[in-house]
Amino acid sequence: MNNVDEEILKQRAKIEEFEKERFSEETVEEEVKQSIFQGTIAINKIPVTFEEKILLDGKVAIWMPEDFEAISQEAIAAIYLLGNKPELVLGNTYLNFSVGFHYTQNEVPDEYMGDFLKIARMALERCGPKVKILSEKVRKVGKHTVSHMHLLSHTITDTVYNVMFFSSLEGRILIGFINFNNRYRKRYVPIAEEMLQSFRFTGDGTEDEPEDGE
Repeated sequence: MNNVDEEILKQRAKIEEFEKERFSEETVEEEVKQSIFQGTIAINKIPVTFEEKILLDGKVAIWMPEDFEAISQEAIAAIYLLGNKPELVLGNTYLNFSVGFHYTQNEVPDEYMGDFLKIARMALERCGPKVKILSEKVRKVGKHTVSHMHLLSHTITDTVYNVMFFSSLEGRILIGFINFNNRYRKRYVPIAEEMLQSFRFTGDGTEDEPEDGE
């Protein structure tokens, strides 16, 4: 074996060791102490800067990585093969999660959104054992009621962790979601919860308060 081959093997070993360290329990335990509201945090040793983005014609806002960009409609159609395709999905090339919105035509006033989780749960449970609901909660965001749930869904190859949230925007149901591979849940769930906490309607105030427990 010549010196070039030895150097290649050494570099490969270093990369493999770094990859193990990125996803180790020790790394995750340290990183979850950080908050996206600090601006820049580490996600599996990658520095990621978060900021508030205004979406849906300026009607809602949510914090997410600053380099998240809208995925093309062609890509959305390829990923979401069944109905209820989201109109907007944002992500980047190096993080294993995305955020998106589906602004439905279904008319439900805000005063009924506290009970909407029952309808959403029934619809999801019809999907069978591929969906497992983990928790549910309702809170006020400004003048709006936002209900949300954590759940697991399954594809052919992976288990997906989903944080879904529901609200009434101008009298129509708005469904938001944050999802990622379940194998990364220890690192990504705290991030998703803070992103959910940051979600607001631009015409309202920014304070939110719990309304119902799990």
